[in-house]
Amino acid sequence: MDSIKPLALRRHVCKSTQRKQWKREENIKKNRERRETMERLRIDMVEISEGQERLKEGQREIRQKFGEIESECRKLKEETMNIAKQSDCNQIRIDLMFSILKARQDNNFSHAERLTQLLREEMGRQEEGKPGLVG
Repeated sequence: MDSIKPLALRRHVCKSTQRKQWKREENIKKNRERRETMERLRIDMVEISEGQERLKEGQREIRQKFGEIESECRKLKEETMNIAKQSDCNQIRIDLMFSILKARQDNNFSHAERLTQLLREEMGRQEEGKPGLVG
C-alpha cells in the first residue's frame, strides 16, 4: 500500500501543476486580449479625435461663410433701399414733369412756372445728396 500513495500524490501534483500552467496560459491569453483591446481603443480614440477636429474646422468655415453671407445681405438691403429711394425720387420728378405739361396744356403758365421751380429745387437737392420731397 505504501507504493500506491506516492503514485496518487504524484498524479495529484501533476494535475495541480497542469492546472496552474493552464491558469497562467489563460491569464497570459486574457492579458494579450486586454492589450489588443486597449490598443484598438487607443486607435479608435485617435480617429475620433481627428474626426472631431475636422468637424470643428468645418464649423469654423461655415461660421465664416455665414458671416460673409450676412455682410453681403446687409449690403444688398442697403443697395435695395437706395434703389427704392431713387425710384421714389424719379417718380416724383416724373409726376412734376407731367403736372408741368398739364398746366401748360391748360394755359396755366404761372402754375407751370411754380412746378418748374419746384422741379429744379428737387433736382438740385438730389444732386447735393440732400433729402428732397422724398427721403
